[in-house]
Amino acid sequence: MELRKVEIDFSDARVDWAAGDPEYAHLFNGISSMVPYLEVMLNKAVRGAKSQLREDETELRREADRFCWQEGRHTKLHLQFNEHLQLTYPWLEADQAKIRADFDRFWKVKGHKFTLAYSEGFETYGPILSELLFEGSGNRLDDWDEPTVYLWLWHFAEEYEHRMVCHDLFDRLYGSNSYRVYGLLYALVHLYGYSLKVAWKMIRTDLETGRLRGRLRTRLRFFRVVGMLVGFLLPRLARAMLPGYDPSTIPPPRRCMEFLDAAAQRYGVRELD
Repeated sequence: MELRKVEIDFSDARVDWAAGDPEYAHLFNGISSMVPYLEVMLNKAVRGAKSQLREDETELRREADRFCWQEGRHTKLHLQFNEHLQLTYPWLEADQAKIRADFDRFWKVKGHKFTLAYSEGFETYGPILSELLFEGSGNRLDDWDEPTVYLWLWHFAEEYEHRMVCHDLFDRLYGSNSYRVYGLLYALVHLYGYSLKVAWKMIRTDLETGRLRGRLRTRLRFFRVVGMLVGFLLPRLARAMLPGYDPSTIPPPRRCMEFLDAAAQRYGVRELD
Protein backbone atom coordinates (compact mmCIF):
# COMPACT_ATOMS: atom_id res chain seq x y z
CA MET A 1 0.00 0.00 0.00
CA GLU A 2 1.53 3.30 -1.10
CA LEU A 3 0.92 6.76 0.30
CA ARG A 4 0.24 9.30 -2.42
CA LYS A 5 0.21 12.96 -1.55
CA VAL A 6 -2.39 14.05 -4.09
CA GLU A 7 -3.39 17.70 -4.43
CA ILE A 8 -6.31 18.72 -6.69
CA ASP A 9 -7.52 22.23 -7.49
CA PHE A 10 -11.35 22.31 -7.63
CA SER A 11 -11.69 26.03 -8.34
CA ASP A 12 -12.77 25.33 -11.94
CA ALA A 13 -14.49 22.00 -11.25
CA ARG A 14 -18.00 21.40 -12.60
CA VAL A 15 -20.73 20.07 -10.34
CA ASP A 16 -22.06 18.10 -13.35
CA TRP A 17 -18.68 16.46 -13.99
CA ALA A 18 -19.89 13.20 -15.59
CA ALA A 19 -19.98 13.68 -19.35
CA GLY A 20 -23.59 13.95 -20.50
CA ASP A 21 -25.06 12.48 -17.29
CA PRO A 22 -25.48 15.05 -14.49
CA GLU A 23 -27.66 12.65 -12.48
CA TYR A 24 -24.73 10.22 -12.29
CA ALA A 25 -22.49 13.05 -11.09
CA HIS A 26 -25.01 14.03 -8.41
CA LEU A 27 -25.22 10.46 -7.15
CA PHE A 28 -21.52 10.68 -6.32
CA ASN A 29 -21.79 14.31 -5.18
CA GLY A 30 -24.22 13.08 -2.54
CA ILE A 31 -21.68 10.45 -1.45
CA SER A 32 -18.88 13.04 -1.37
CA SER A 33 -20.91 15.31 0.90
CA MET A 34 -20.77 12.75 3.74
CA VAL A 35 -17.41 11.07 3.01
CA PRO A 36 -15.19 13.29 5.21
CA TYR A 37 -17.32 12.69 8.30
CA LEU A 38 -17.56 8.96 7.61
CA GLU A 39 -13.81 8.69 7.19
CA VAL A 40 -13.18 10.38 10.54
CA MET A 41 -15.17 7.56 12.13
CA LEU A 42 -13.39 4.95 9.98
CA ASN A 43 -10.02 6.14 11.22
CA LYS A 44 -11.17 6.17 14.84
CA ALA A 45 -12.40 2.58 14.45
CA VAL A 46 -9.18 1.43 12.79
CA ARG A 47 -6.94 3.16 15.35
CA GLY A 48 -9.05 1.65 18.12
CA ALA A 49 -8.58 -1.79 16.57
CA LYS A 50 -4.83 -1.25 16.16
CA SER A 51 -4.55 -0.44 19.87
CA GLN A 52 -5.93 -3.93 20.64
CA LEU A 53 -3.43 -5.80 18.46
CA ARG A 54 -0.39 -7.51 19.90
CA GLU A 55 2.92 -5.71 19.45
CA ASP A 56 4.22 -8.56 17.29
CA GLU A 57 1.38 -8.14 14.75
CA THR A 58 3.58 -5.68 12.94
CA GLU A 59 2.24 -6.07 9.40
CA LEU A 60 -1.41 -5.49 10.33
CA ARG A 61 -0.40 -2.56 12.55
CA ARG A 62 1.56 -1.08 9.66
CA GLU A 63 -1.36 -1.53 7.25
CA ALA A 64 -3.70 0.15 9.75
CA ASP A 65 -1.41 3.18 9.82
CA ARG A 66 -1.29 3.34 6.04
CA PHE A 67 -5.06 2.95 5.80
CA CYS A 68 -5.56 5.93 8.11
CA TRP A 69 -3.08 8.01 6.12
CA GLN A 70 -4.86 7.28 2.83
CA GLU A 71 -8.30 7.94 4.32
CA GLY A 72 -7.06 11.17 5.88
CA ARG A 73 -5.93 12.30 2.43
CA HIS A 74 -9.34 11.42 0.99
CA THR A 75 -10.98 13.47 3.75
CA LYS A 76 -8.90 16.53 2.93
CA LEU A 77 -9.68 16.44 -0.80
CA HIS A 78 -13.40 15.75 -0.34
CA LEU A 79 -13.69 18.63 2.13
CA GLN A 80 -12.20 20.89 -0.52
CA PHE A 81 -14.57 19.59 -3.18
CA ASN A 82 -17.54 19.86 -0.80
CA GLU A 83 -16.77 23.54 -0.24
CA HIS A 84 -17.21 23.89 -4.00
CA LEU A 85 -20.57 22.05 -3.79
CA GLN A 86 -21.75 24.24 -0.91
CA LEU A 87 -21.35 27.36 -3.03
CA THR A 88 -23.91 25.94 -5.47
CA TYR A 89 -26.11 24.20 -2.87
CA PRO A 90 -26.05 26.30 0.33
CA TRP A 91 -28.64 24.03 1.99
CA LEU A 92 -26.09 21.18 1.92
CA GLU A 93 -24.35 22.11 5.16
CA ALA A 94 -27.49 21.41 7.21
CA ASP A 95 -27.75 17.89 5.74
CA GLN A 96 -24.05 17.30 6.39
CA ALA A 97 -24.47 18.37 10.02
CA LYS A 98 -27.13 15.68 10.51
CA ILE A 99 -25.06 12.81 9.16
CA ARG A 100 -21.97 14.07 11.01
CA ALA A 101 -24.04 13.86 14.20
CA ASP A 102 -24.98 10.27 13.28
CA PHE A 103 -21.32 9.25 13.00
CA ASP A 104 -20.49 10.99 16.29
CA ARG A 105 -23.37 9.13 17.95
CA PHE A 106 -22.30 5.78 16.51
CA TRP A 107 -18.83 6.22 17.96
CA LYS A 108 -19.97 7.45 21.38
CA VAL A 109 -23.04 5.24 21.90
CA LYS A 110 -22.80 2.09 19.78
CA GLY A 111 -19.17 1.30 20.54
CA HIS A 112 -16.13 -0.07 18.78
CA LYS A 113 -17.50 -3.38 17.50
CA PHE A 114 -20.36 -1.62 15.72
CA THR A 115 -18.25 1.17 14.24
CA LEU A 116 -15.63 -1.29 12.99
CA ALA A 117 -18.37 -3.50 11.47
CA TYR A 118 -19.94 -0.43 9.85
CA SER A 119 -16.49 0.58 8.57
CA GLU A 120 -15.87 -2.91 7.22
CA GLY A 121 -19.26 -2.70 5.52
CA PHE A 122 -18.34 0.54 3.78
CA GLU A 123 -14.94 -0.87 2.83
CA THR A 124 -16.73 -3.85 1.27
CA TYR A 125 -18.32 -1.38 -1.16
CA GLY A 126 -14.89 0.06 -1.99
CA PRO A 127 -13.72 -2.50 -4.56
CA ILE A 128 -17.28 -2.77 -5.94
CA LEU A 129 -17.51 0.95 -6.57
CA SER A 130 -13.97 0.88 -7.93
CA GLU A 131 -15.11 -1.71 -10.47
CA LEU A 132 -18.16 0.43 -11.27
CA LEU A 133 -16.08 3.55 -11.84
CA PHE A 134 -13.35 1.92 -13.88
CA GLU A 135 -15.39 -0.66 -15.80
CA GLY A 136 -19.09 0.14 -15.52
CA SER A 137 -19.29 3.87 -16.19
CA GLY A 138 -19.17 3.79 -19.98
CA ASN A 139 -17.73 7.03 -21.34
CA ARG A 140 -18.87 9.15 -18.38
CA LEU A 141 -15.38 9.22 -16.83
CA ASP A 142 -13.15 9.38 -19.89
CA ASP A 143 -11.89 12.87 -19.01
CA TRP A 144 -9.23 12.05 -16.41
CA ASP A 145 -8.07 15.67 -16.40
CA GLU A 146 -11.43 16.94 -15.09
CA PRO A 147 -10.57 17.44 -11.39
CA THR A 148 -13.63 15.70 -9.93
CA VAL A 149 -13.24 12.67 -12.21
CA TYR A 150 -9.64 12.43 -11.04
CA LEU A 151 -10.79 12.69 -7.40
CA TRP A 152 -13.16 9.75 -7.70
CA LEU A 153 -10.88 7.50 -9.72
CA TRP A 154 -7.96 8.09 -7.33
CA HIS A 155 -10.15 7.69 -4.24
CA PHE A 156 -11.74 4.40 -5.21
CA ALA A 157 -8.56 2.97 -6.71
CA GLU A 158 -7.08 3.41 -3.23
CA GLU A 159 -10.24 1.91 -1.72
CA TYR A 160 -9.46 -1.18 -3.79
CA GLU A 161 -5.84 -1.06 -2.66
CA HIS A 162 -6.63 -1.01 1.08
CA ARG A 163 -9.71 -3.27 0.86
CA MET A 164 -8.24 -5.82 3.31
CA VAL A 165 -7.56 -3.63 6.35
CA CYS A 166 -10.97 -3.29 8.03
CA HIS A 167 -11.85 -6.88 7.08
CA ASP A 168 -8.69 -8.27 8.67
CA LEU A 169 -9.04 -6.12 11.79
CA PHE A 170 -12.68 -7.09 12.32
CA ASP A 171 -11.92 -10.76 11.73
CA ARG A 172 -8.95 -10.62 14.09
CA LEU A 173 -10.85 -8.90 16.94
CA TYR A 174 -14.44 -10.12 16.59
CA GLY A 175 -14.59 -12.91 13.98
CA SER A 176 -18.38 -12.90 13.58
CA ASN A 177 -19.63 -13.14 10.00
CA SER A 178 -23.24 -12.49 11.05
CA TYR A 179 -22.27 -9.26 12.82
CA ARG A 180 -20.06 -8.26 9.88
CA VAL A 181 -23.07 -8.67 7.56
CA TYR A 182 -25.19 -6.65 10.01
CA GLY A 183 -22.66 -3.81 9.78
CA LEU A 184 -22.61 -4.05 5.99
CA LEU A 185 -26.41 -3.86 5.70
CA TYR A 186 -26.68 -1.07 8.26
CA ALA A 187 -24.09 0.96 6.35
CA LEU A 188 -25.91 0.26 3.06
CA VAL A 189 -29.24 1.62 4.31
CA HIS A 190 -27.73 4.54 6.21
CA LEU A 191 -25.20 5.76 3.65
CA TYR A 192 -27.21 5.30 0.49
CA GLY A 193 -30.38 6.59 2.11
CA TYR A 194 -28.57 9.83 2.85
CA SER A 195 -26.67 10.02 -0.46
CA LEU A 196 -29.71 9.40 -2.65
CA LYS A 197 -31.75 12.00 -0.76
CA VAL A 198 -29.01 14.61 -1.16
CA ALA A 199 -28.47 13.72 -4.82
CA TRP A 200 -32.16 14.22 -5.53
CA LYS A 201 -32.18 17.57 -3.70
CA MET A 202 -29.28 18.70 -5.89
CA ILE A 203 -31.15 17.64 -9.01
CA ARG A 204 -34.29 19.42 -7.81
CA THR A 205 -32.27 22.58 -7.15
CA ASP A 206 -30.79 22.37 -10.65
CA LEU A 207 -34.30 22.08 -12.12
CA GLU A 208 -35.47 25.09 -10.14
CA THR A 209 -32.50 27.23 -11.20
CA GLY A 210 -32.56 26.12 -14.84
CA ARG A 211 -29.23 24.30 -14.71
CA LEU A 212 -31.22 21.19 -15.69
CA ARG A 213 -34.24 21.20 -17.98
CA GLY A 214 -37.00 18.69 -18.48
CA ARG A 215 -38.43 17.39 -15.20
CA LEU A 216 -39.73 14.09 -16.55
CA ARG A 217 -36.58 13.38 -18.54
CA THR A 218 -34.41 14.22 -15.52
CA ARG A 219 -36.45 11.98 -13.21
CA LEU A 220 -36.21 9.09 -15.65
CA ARG A 221 -32.44 9.50 -15.98
CA PHE A 222 -32.05 9.60 -12.19
CA PHE A 223 -34.14 6.43 -11.75
CA ARG A 224 -32.04 4.78 -14.46
CA VAL A 225 -28.82 5.70 -12.65
CA VAL A 226 -30.16 4.43 -9.31
CA GLY A 227 -31.32 1.22 -10.99
CA MET A 228 -27.89 0.76 -12.55
CA LEU A 229 -26.22 1.23 -9.15
CA VAL A 230 -28.57 -1.22 -7.40
CA GLY A 231 -28.18 -3.79 -10.16
CA PHE A 232 -24.40 -3.50 -9.95
CA LEU A 233 -24.18 -3.61 -6.14
CA LEU A 234 -26.62 -6.33 -5.13
CA PRO A 235 -25.12 -9.48 -6.70
CA ARG A 236 -21.63 -8.46 -5.56
CA LEU A 237 -22.85 -7.68 -2.05
CA ALA A 238 -24.64 -11.04 -1.91
CA ARG A 239 -21.31 -12.77 -2.55
CA ALA A 240 -19.60 -10.56 0.03
CA MET A 241 -22.07 -11.66 2.73
CA LEU A 242 -21.12 -15.32 2.46
CA PRO A 243 -19.00 -16.93 5.19
CA GLY A 244 -15.40 -17.09 4.07
CA TYR A 245 -15.57 -13.82 2.11
CA ASP A 246 -12.01 -12.83 1.33
CA PRO A 247 -11.46 -9.43 -0.34
CA SER A 248 -7.86 -10.36 -1.19
CA THR A 249 -9.22 -12.58 -3.99
CA ILE A 250 -10.98 -9.68 -5.78
CA PRO A 251 -9.07 -8.88 -8.98
CA PRO A 252 -8.16 -5.25 -9.66
CA PRO A 253 -10.57 -3.40 -11.96
CA ARG A 254 -9.26 -2.65 -15.42
CA ARG A 255 -6.96 0.41 -15.44
CA CYS A 256 -7.24 0.74 -11.64
CA MET A 257 -3.62 0.03 -10.69
CA GLU A 258 -2.43 1.76 -13.85
CA PHE A 259 -4.22 4.87 -12.63
CA LEU A 260 -2.56 4.62 -9.20
CA ASP A 261 0.84 4.26 -10.83
CA ALA A 262 0.13 7.42 -12.82
CA ALA A 263 -0.91 9.23 -9.63
CA ALA A 264 2.30 8.17 -7.92
CA GLN A 265 4.40 9.42 -10.82
CA ARG A 266 2.49 12.69 -11.02
CA TYR A 267 2.39 13.52 -7.30
CA GLY A 268 5.12 11.41 -5.74
CA VAL A 269 4.92 8.84 -2.95
CA ARG A 270 5.53 9.54 0.73
CA GLU A 271 6.46 6.59 2.91
CA LEU A 272 5.80 6.34 6.64
CA ASP A 273 8.85 6.51 8.89
